[in-house]
Amino acid sequence: MSDPRYRYAHQQKRKQWEPRVQSGEVNCHATLCLAPTRWIEPGTPWDLGHTPDGTTWTGPEHPTCNRTEGARRGNNTTQTPHSRDW
Repeated sequence: MSDPRYRYAHQQKRKQWEPRVQSGEVNCHATLCLAPTRWIEPGTPWDLGHTPDGTTWTGPEHPTCNRTEGARRGNNTTQTPHSRDW
């Protein structure tokens, strides 16, 4: 991955969280959890979420929650301005 947020330090942080996620101790850290329950079921995929500025990690998140939040943030910064104010 070319994004520095996902290099060595990110992988090490994931390794630290892995035992807790796989033992069923972890809930989704996303601000808005989209799953039926915040609990991250052992054996299911999970992402390591980070703050909007990418300076630190927030904790494990369901992939849908993590990727939806990132897309929402990205879309908010790339909106085309309207031709006029309504």
